[in-house]
Amino acid sequence: MTKNSTPLAPAARTPGWPELADVDLLRALVETERHRKRLDAAMRAAVAEAERRGLAADTGYRDTVELLTDLLRISAHEARRRIDYAAPQARSRSRKAWRALAAAS
Repeated sequence: MTKNSTPLAPAARTPGWPELADVDLLRALVETERHRKRLDAAMRAAVAEAERRGLAADTGYRDTVELLTDLLRISAHEARRRIDYAAPQARSRSRKAWRALAAAS
């Protein structure tokens, strides 16, 4: 945490939000967004690496969508969205490689 940053604010239902000064609420909003962006970047990187490694197959899942839905308890739609957002080039390359192999056989 930087010298001028405010710690993350308490959970939304915790008493105290109404008592926060406007400037403290604004700081909490900015700080929370900063943390959210860092977490989002970390999730994208982790999903991309899992996809790159073929981690789903190595751990007994049909594909990365199935792995994420089970592991993270998210919908298949959300899992696909995260994969597409994290590793669009990896997916398109693997599809092209599969098509090339299918055409060659």
